[in-house]
Amino acid sequence: MTALTAGAAVLCLGGALAAQALWGAALRTSVPVFPVGSVAFAAFPSDRPDAPQSSEDGEAVSLRIPGALLAEIIEPPEGTSKPVVWRFTAQGSAPGIAGMDYDVSVREQLDDGATHDLSSGHALPGTVLAGSTMKVFRAGLGGDCSAIPETPPPNEGEAPRNVHVFDGEDVRLQDPGTGVPGAMTTHEWCAVVEWNHADDGRYRNDVTVSGVGENGSVNHGIAAWHAVVGVPPALEMAGTYLGRAAADGSGENGARVRAEGEWYADLYPDPFGEPDIVIALQPAVTSPSPDVAAGD
Repeated sequence: MTALTAGAAVLCLGGALAAQALWGAALRTSVPVFPVGSVAFAAFPSDRPDAPQSSEDGEAVSLRIPGALLAEIIEPPEGTSKPVVWRFTAQGSAPGIAGMDYDVSVREQLDDGATHDLSSGHALPGTVLAGSTMKVFRAGLGGDCSAIPETPPPNEGEAPRNVHVFDGEDVRLQDPGTGVPGAMTTHEWCAVVEWNHADDGRYRNDVTVSGVGENGSVNHGIAAWHAVVGVPPALEMAGTYLGRAAADGSGENGARVRAEGEWYADLYPDPFGEPDIVIALQPAVTSPSPDVAAGD
């Protein structure tokens, strides 16, 4: 048996110990007598490839979608359009006969150490996400995020979810035995957030005009147009501010005059206090053997 064949046998039969040893083995231990290489997995915001979050020992890596980005649904910057789109990339490699799968999940909302579990798909009440629908799915060619999946209907008796991950389990990053030394396989993902509130209604105008021509004929014209009427996106109103003012004075003739006025202002929470959203990516080493489960 050659050294390379021996290495393959150890990789197949070693189970959890062999898979675990692959993670960064070449960086932390002496090189064995047969080459096993090392497994690598990382994720990063697609606009920050210089800041990858790497898995050191096969643990999940996490990325944070800034809450300030979601706040742009309520107060979009000038010249931008909805929905909000955030892209991230998963990359990795596995040596020899090993392969690699991974899972994608939306884990929690995070704000100054306080967390809200998102595993149920339901957001923290009173947040922008609670009034929105977030969809996480694989990007198309060139990072295209325009093919947004349809929202699945809620289960019977369940409130509609705010978070949906499409095809996020057992994502095949690299088939077993297809790794190229020094090369990484990459997948780009989209996180798209849309505001839920529907338009309030439509405004309709119909106009009919009649006239008599020079030859005595009667002509009619009909026109109609429609306009969508809606309320801008906003968080739940926190309350109403009431202001009152009163003034009195004396006129030149000695008469006294008094006037009172009051006004109201609706108060809304600041959307830029929105919590961040944590996305987790859990890698798993795979084997060509059907008797070895992913991650073992």
